[in-house]
Amino acid sequence: MGRNGVFRQLFVLTMRQALGRRRAVIAVLAGAIPVLVAVIYRLVSGEDPQGWSADLLNGIVVTTLLPLVALIFGTSVLGGEIEDGTIVYLLVRPVPRREIVAAKILVAATTTTVIVGVSAAVALLVSLPGSAGYGLVVASVVGIAWGALIYATIAVVLSLFTTHALIVGLIYVYLWEGVIAGLFAGTRLASVHQYVLGVAAALDPIQPSALPAHLSLAGSVGLGALVAGAATVLAVWRLAGFEVAERP
Repeated sequence: MGRNGVFRQLFVLTMRQALGRRRAVIAVLAGAIPVLVAVIYRLVSGEDPQGWSADLLNGIVVTTLLPLVALIFGTSVLGGEIEDGTIVYLLVRPVPRREIVAAKILVAATTTTVIVGVSAAVALLVSLPGSAGYGLVVASVVGIAWGALIYATIAVVLSLFTTHALIVGLIYVYLWEGVIAGLFAGTRLASVHQYVLGVAAALDPIQPSALPAHLSLAGSVGLGALVAGAATVLAVWRLAGFEVAERP
Protein backbone atom coordinates (compact mmCIF):
# COMPACT_ATOMS: atom_id res chain seq x y z
CA MET A 1 0.00 0.00 0.00
CA GLY A 2 1.38 3.39 -1.01
CA ARG A 3 1.88 6.37 1.23
CA ASN A 4 -1.42 7.93 0.11
CA GLY A 5 -3.20 4.65 0.82
CA VAL A 6 -1.81 4.50 4.36
CA PHE A 7 -2.88 8.07 5.05
CA ARG A 8 -6.35 7.42 3.66
CA GLN A 9 -6.68 4.29 5.77
CA LEU A 10 -5.60 6.20 8.88
CA PHE A 11 -8.06 8.98 8.09
CA VAL A 12 -10.99 6.58 7.58
CA LEU A 13 -10.16 4.62 10.73
CA THR A 14 -9.89 7.80 12.79
CA MET A 15 -13.17 9.09 11.35
CA ARG A 16 -14.96 5.89 12.35
CA GLN A 17 -13.51 6.08 15.85
CA ALA A 18 -14.43 9.75 16.23
CA LEU A 19 -18.02 9.25 15.11
CA GLY A 20 -18.39 6.10 17.18
CA ARG A 21 -17.62 7.76 20.51
CA ARG A 22 -20.26 9.09 22.86
CA ARG A 23 -18.77 12.56 22.46
CA ALA A 24 -19.94 12.61 18.84
CA VAL A 25 -23.57 12.30 19.97
CA ILE A 26 -23.07 15.22 22.35
CA ALA A 27 -21.59 17.30 19.53
CA VAL A 28 -24.52 16.57 17.21
CA LEU A 29 -27.06 17.42 19.92
CA ALA A 30 -25.20 20.66 20.63
CA GLY A 31 -25.38 21.47 16.93
CA ALA A 32 -29.17 21.42 17.09
CA ILE A 33 -29.28 24.27 19.60
CA PRO A 34 -28.73 27.19 17.15
CA VAL A 35 -31.41 25.76 14.85
CA LEU A 36 -33.87 25.49 17.72
CA VAL A 37 -33.10 29.05 18.79
CA ALA A 38 -33.61 30.29 15.21
CA VAL A 39 -36.98 28.52 14.95
CA ILE A 40 -38.16 30.07 18.22
CA TYR A 41 -36.98 33.49 17.00
CA ARG A 42 -38.96 33.18 13.77
CA LEU A 43 -42.09 32.24 15.68
CA VAL A 44 -42.10 34.86 18.41
CA SER A 45 -39.72 37.70 17.55
CA GLY A 46 -40.17 40.79 15.42
CA GLU A 47 -36.58 42.06 15.60
CA ASP A 48 -34.46 43.01 12.60
CA PRO A 49 -33.56 39.63 11.03
CA GLN A 50 -30.18 40.70 9.63
CA GLY A 51 -28.89 42.10 12.91
CA TRP A 52 -30.28 39.20 14.89
CA SER A 53 -28.75 36.65 12.51
CA ALA A 54 -25.33 38.20 13.05
CA ASP A 55 -25.89 38.03 16.81
CA LEU A 56 -26.88 34.38 16.50
CA LEU A 57 -23.76 33.61 14.49
CA ASN A 58 -21.40 35.40 16.84
CA GLY A 59 -23.11 34.86 20.17
CA ILE A 60 -23.96 31.16 19.89
CA VAL A 61 -22.24 29.52 16.91
CA VAL A 62 -18.77 31.09 16.86
CA THR A 63 -18.42 31.89 20.54
CA THR A 64 -19.76 28.64 22.00
CA LEU A 65 -20.65 25.87 19.56
CA LEU A 66 -17.60 25.97 17.29
CA PRO A 67 -14.88 25.77 19.98
CA LEU A 68 -16.87 23.23 22.00
CA VAL A 69 -17.34 20.81 19.10
CA ALA A 70 -13.75 21.28 17.90
CA LEU A 71 -12.43 20.53 21.38
CA ILE A 72 -14.67 17.49 21.70
CA PHE A 73 -13.30 15.93 18.53
CA GLY A 74 -9.78 17.38 18.66
CA THR A 75 -9.02 16.11 22.15
CA SER A 76 -10.38 12.63 21.41
CA VAL A 77 -8.82 11.70 18.05
CA LEU A 78 -5.44 11.09 19.72
CA GLY A 79 -6.32 11.57 23.37
CA GLY A 80 -8.82 8.71 23.27
CA GLU A 81 -6.16 6.32 21.96
CA ILE A 82 -3.73 7.46 24.63
CA GLU A 83 -6.27 6.94 27.39
CA ASP A 84 -7.30 3.43 26.33
CA GLY A 85 -3.77 2.35 25.39
CA THR A 86 -4.44 1.64 21.71
CA ILE A 87 -1.92 4.31 20.74
CA VAL A 88 0.73 1.57 20.91
CA TYR A 89 -0.69 -0.09 17.78
CA LEU A 90 -0.38 3.17 15.90
CA LEU A 91 3.11 4.08 17.07
CA VAL A 92 4.67 0.72 16.16
CA ARG A 93 3.58 1.10 12.55
CA PRO A 94 6.08 2.63 10.08
CA VAL A 95 3.95 5.74 9.58
CA PRO A 96 5.60 9.19 9.79
CA ARG A 97 4.46 11.07 12.85
CA ARG A 98 3.58 14.10 10.74
CA GLU A 99 1.08 11.99 8.77
CA ILE A 100 -0.50 10.70 11.97
CA VAL A 101 -0.90 14.24 13.30
CA ALA A 102 -2.19 15.53 9.94
CA ALA A 103 -4.80 12.76 9.71
CA LYS A 104 -6.01 13.36 13.26
CA ILE A 105 -6.27 17.12 12.75
CA LEU A 106 -8.04 16.68 9.42
CA VAL A 107 -10.64 14.36 10.95
CA ALA A 108 -11.29 16.71 13.89
CA ALA A 109 -11.53 19.74 11.60
CA THR A 110 -13.77 17.96 9.07
CA THR A 111 -16.25 16.62 11.59
CA THR A 112 -16.39 19.99 13.34
CA THR A 113 -16.93 21.86 10.07
CA VAL A 114 -19.75 19.56 9.00
CA ILE A 115 -21.63 19.66 12.32
CA VAL A 116 -21.16 23.36 13.05
CA GLY A 117 -21.37 24.46 9.42
CA VAL A 118 -24.68 22.67 8.81
CA SER A 119 -26.03 23.98 12.12
CA ALA A 120 -25.06 27.55 11.27
CA ALA A 121 -26.37 27.34 7.71
CA VAL A 122 -29.78 25.99 8.71
CA ALA A 123 -30.11 28.43 11.62
CA LEU A 124 -29.21 31.41 9.45
CA LEU A 125 -31.56 30.40 6.64
CA VAL A 126 -34.38 29.98 9.15
CA SER A 127 -33.78 33.34 10.80
CA LEU A 128 -32.91 35.15 7.57
CA PRO A 129 -34.90 33.46 4.77
CA GLY A 130 -34.52 34.19 1.10
CA SER A 131 -31.54 35.31 -0.92
CA ALA A 132 -30.50 37.78 1.78
CA GLY A 133 -29.16 34.92 3.88
CA TYR A 134 -27.17 33.10 1.20
CA GLY A 135 -24.12 35.36 1.33
CA LEU A 136 -23.93 35.25 5.11
CA VAL A 137 -24.27 31.46 5.07
CA VAL A 138 -21.35 31.04 2.66
CA ALA A 139 -19.19 33.52 4.56
CA SER A 140 -20.05 31.87 7.86
CA VAL A 141 -19.27 28.33 6.70
CA VAL A 142 -15.89 29.43 5.31
CA GLY A 143 -15.08 31.18 8.58
CA ILE A 144 -16.23 28.17 10.58
CA ALA A 145 -14.06 25.83 8.52
CA TRP A 146 -11.05 28.06 9.15
CA GLY A 147 -11.75 28.20 12.86
CA ALA A 148 -12.38 24.44 13.03
CA LEU A 149 -8.93 23.77 11.58
CA ILE A 150 -7.19 26.07 14.07
CA TYR A 151 -9.13 24.86 17.09
CA ALA A 152 -8.50 21.24 16.03
CA THR A 153 -4.73 21.71 15.91
CA ILE A 154 -4.78 23.33 19.34
CA ALA A 155 -6.92 20.52 20.76
CA VAL A 156 -4.73 17.78 19.29
CA VAL A 157 -1.53 19.24 20.68
CA LEU A 158 -3.15 19.71 24.09
CA SER A 159 -4.17 16.05 24.13
CA LEU A 160 -0.52 15.08 23.68
CA PHE A 161 0.57 17.01 26.76
CA THR A 162 -2.23 16.43 29.27
CA THR A 163 -5.08 14.05 29.98
CA HIS A 164 -7.16 17.11 30.89
CA ALA A 165 -6.94 18.60 27.39
CA LEU A 166 -10.68 19.29 27.14
CA ILE A 167 -10.69 21.24 30.40
CA VAL A 168 -7.57 23.21 29.44
CA GLY A 169 -9.09 23.99 26.05
CA LEU A 170 -12.33 25.19 27.59
CA ILE A 171 -10.39 27.44 29.97
CA TYR A 172 -8.59 28.99 26.99
CA VAL A 173 -11.83 29.50 25.07
CA TYR A 174 -14.04 30.88 27.81
CA LEU A 175 -11.45 32.71 29.91
CA TRP A 176 -8.99 34.02 27.34
CA GLU A 177 -11.32 34.48 24.37
CA GLY A 178 -14.49 35.11 26.34
CA VAL A 179 -13.17 37.49 29.00
CA ILE A 180 -9.61 38.68 28.53
CA ALA A 181 -9.83 39.28 24.77
CA GLY A 182 -12.91 41.39 25.39
CA LEU A 183 -11.08 43.61 27.87
CA PHE A 184 -7.70 44.09 26.18
CA ALA A 185 -7.62 44.81 22.46
CA GLY A 186 -4.08 43.50 21.98
CA THR A 187 -5.03 40.01 23.10
CA ARG A 188 -7.39 39.67 20.13
CA LEU A 189 -4.36 38.89 17.99
CA ALA A 190 -4.23 35.53 19.76
CA SER A 191 -7.97 34.82 19.55
CA VAL A 192 -9.26 32.12 17.21
CA HIS A 193 -12.71 33.61 17.70
CA GLN A 194 -11.49 36.79 16.01
CA TYR A 195 -9.88 34.83 13.16
CA VAL A 196 -13.27 33.27 12.41
CA LEU A 197 -15.13 36.58 12.57
CA GLY A 198 -12.46 38.28 10.47
CA VAL A 199 -12.90 35.80 7.63
CA ALA A 200 -16.70 35.74 7.82
CA ALA A 201 -17.02 39.53 7.99
CA ALA A 202 -14.70 40.03 5.03
CA LEU A 203 -16.66 37.57 2.88
CA ASP A 204 -20.18 38.67 3.87
CA PRO A 205 -21.42 40.77 0.93
CA ILE A 206 -24.45 42.22 2.73
CA GLN A 207 -23.66 43.36 6.24
CA PRO A 208 -20.01 42.80 7.21
CA SER A 209 -20.15 45.49 9.90
CA ALA A 210 -22.77 43.49 11.81
CA LEU A 211 -20.09 41.01 12.89
CA PRO A 212 -17.76 42.36 15.62
CA ALA A 213 -14.56 41.52 13.76
CA HIS A 214 -11.42 43.38 14.84
CA LEU A 215 -9.04 41.82 12.31
CA SER A 216 -8.85 42.10 8.54
CA LEU A 217 -9.06 39.11 6.23
CA ALA A 218 -5.29 39.11 5.79
CA GLY A 219 -4.72 39.34 9.52
CA SER A 220 -7.21 36.58 10.28
CA VAL A 221 -5.70 34.23 7.71
CA GLY A 222 -2.08 35.07 8.47
CA LEU A 223 -2.31 34.86 12.26
CA GLY A 224 -4.55 31.80 12.08
CA ALA A 225 -2.07 30.03 9.81
CA LEU A 226 0.74 30.91 12.21
CA VAL A 227 -1.12 29.45 15.19
CA ALA A 228 -2.20 26.31 13.31
CA GLY A 229 1.28 25.79 11.89
CA ALA A 230 2.99 26.21 15.25
CA ALA A 231 0.54 23.87 16.97
CA THR A 232 1.02 21.24 14.24
CA VAL A 233 4.81 21.38 14.49
CA LEU A 234 4.61 21.10 18.28
CA ALA A 235 2.26 18.11 18.01
CA VAL A 236 4.58 16.31 15.57
CA TRP A 237 7.57 16.99 17.83
CA ARG A 238 5.71 15.73 20.90
CA LEU A 239 4.48 12.58 19.16
CA ALA A 240 7.94 11.88 17.73
CA GLY A 241 9.36 11.70 21.25
CA PHE A 242 6.38 9.89 22.69
CA GLU A 243 7.14 6.65 24.51
CA VAL A 244 4.70 3.79 24.04
CA ALA A 245 4.20 3.38 27.79
CA GLU A 246 4.00 7.11 28.43
CA ARG A 247 0.89 8.93 29.59
CA PRO A 248 0.99 12.74 29.31
